[in-house]
Amino acid sequence: PELRAEDLRLALRSLGRITGAVDVEDLLDVIFRDFCIGK
Repeated sequence: PELRAEDLRLALRSLGRITGAVDVEDLLDVIFRDFCIGK
């Protein structure tokens, strides 16, 4: 799970550079809500 999270973080950073509209906190909220990581 940690490697997938890191891949997602890097992808999000790249998207943010292109669009400027992606927030890391929003992504983390989706991950924890939809995938229940850490439970």
